[in-house]
Amino acid sequence: MSAPGSGNSGGLNNRFNSYQQSQSDKIVAEQQTNSLSDTVATQYQAEETAKNILNKLHGQRQQIQGANDDVWETRQLTEETKRELHALQAKYREKKTRLKVIIALLGFLDLFMFFRLLRCRGSFFC
Repeated sequence: MSAPGSGNSGGLNNRFNSYQQSQSDKIVAEQQTNSLSDTVATQYQAEETAKNILNKLHGQRQQIQGANDDVWETRQLTEETKRELHALQAKYREKKTRLKVIIALLGFLDLFMFFRLLRCRGSFFC
């Protein structure tokens, strides 16, 4: 049989060990809670950063789309301007040709009048 004092000291050791284990369990639990809190905070920060990045990307996308629209509009205006320039060049060529014909007719009329003056010996009417 065991001594009466030894049974009690075994009971005290068990309670002491149980107390130490509960204290270490509390510390571990507290550390895990802190770790989880840090993880959740990091997750919220990551989500906020992701939202900010998405907002910036959305803004950049709108800027790029606006620039693309401006480029498209500029191309259309350039094509329209080219058509107008070709039309103006065609009008210029037409007027130039008309002026050449008028010059030729006036030159022919002038030559005709010169020969008539020579034929009529200086008199305008023969």
